[in-house]
Amino acid sequence: MGWQAALIGSTLFSAMGQAKAATAQAQAAEYNASLAKMEASAEEARRRRESSKVMGKMRAGRAKSGVTTEGTPLMVLSESAEMAELDALNARWSGETQSEAYKRKASSARSAIPYTVGATLLGGYSAYKKG
Repeated sequence: MGWQAALIGSTLFSAMGQAKAATAQAQAAEYNASLAKMEASAEEARRRRESSKVMGKMRAGRAKSGVTTEGTPLMVLSESAEMAELDALNARWSGETQSEAYKRKASSARSAIPYTVGATLLGGYSAYKKG
């Protein structure tokens, strides 16, 4: 009877350990999801600040040289602003995409807990029956 109690105890501890590990994995993925979102927001803001500086320098250079902001120079400035905004939005999209991937990983880890625990318990039961 001693080995049987040890087997049952071992199986239960193993199942609990696997449940805790899967929960920890899910929590880590959720943390990474929020971190990815914060980093993306910071990167988006950084790119906007940088593009604002560049656009300011472009305007100052044109004003200093006496070039008007009509026609082609205006189109170039407008296209540059559009590209800068797209760059900032791409930074946000990339971070949100990464965040969603982490959220799916967390959800998957949480969903797997009952199956992992169940498999461990069934394995322990099978070993108990064989013994």
